[in-house]
Amino acid sequence: MNPKKDQIEVSERKRRSIFLVKIVVYIALLVGSEYLGPLIQPYFPKINRYLTALEVVVAGNLVISLGRIILIRFYLRRKRRTGLHGNFVLGINRIASILNVIIVLLGIMVLVDIQPLEFLSSITIVAAAIALLSKDYITNMINGLIIMFSDQLTLGDHIKMGEFKGKIQDITLLNVIIANEDDDLVMIPNSLILSSHVINHSRQNIKKMSFEFETKLSDKLNLDSLENSLIRHLNPVEKHISKNSFVLKAIAIQRDAVKIKVQFQLISGDRAVEKKIKRMINQKIIQLSSEL
Repeated sequence: MNPKKDQIEVSERKRRSIFLVKIVVYIALLVGSEYLGPLIQPYFPKINRYLTALEVVVAGNLVISLGRIILIRFYLRRKRRTGLHGNFVLGINRIASILNVIIVLLGIMVLVDIQPLEFLSSITIVAAAIALLSKDYITNMINGLIIMFSDQLTLGDHIKMGEFKGKIQDITLLNVIIANEDDDLVMIPNSLILSSHVINHSRQNIKKMSFEFETKLSDKLNLDSLENSLIRHLNPVEKHISKNSFVLKAIAIQRDAVKIKVQFQLISGDRAVEKKIKRMINQKIIQLSSEL
């Protein structure tokens, strides 16, 4: 059983039902344009233009929805026995949304009696200027699609990028949205994600925890005693920590202080357990630092 796949399939069944409703609406528009249009036109001369605009929008939406349904159905069948990521579906949905916006714009052009080809040719220079001014926006959109169609990052992954760390909640055409440890939503531009070093903890079988702190340089400081003290302090939660993974080392010795790094591996990525262990370690480090 794949809960993510089941969720996607349930959503797709709903979309297929909506697709059938759209077909009925389109047929009703065709019938209305053919039979009711001539009857209403004497009282409402622009009725044919309104009906044509609606036909363009609904027909375009039908074609986009059909293509989307076929692509996602093919993807789900292909991934029946392999790992499934929601990024492909997310990417197809974003592209479908962009195409639907274009279809709506075409429908508006038909409604106001503007020829799309003539309109595009007349604003070529303006469009080039707009593209130049919105270069960063377009780059972010392209980078967003690259992230969506890759399997390196997906919804639900726990990632770390620089000072940002959390669970991916959503991937838009502009940002990757993560929920950090304080449940704040952090929006990271897609271009920054692709140009920076990103650690994906969800792709590891283990979860690393690291702590860095400084303590005064003193004769009382003994790294072995410090390490043993921290290990004993973690005895109540040792079942969540990989055996023999605890490491304590001095990473920088300064004139009057020593910078120490503590690192170990968790067996699972349970967020509640991680939060509890982090609090235990921090409290013990504060206590030991004050003693030293």
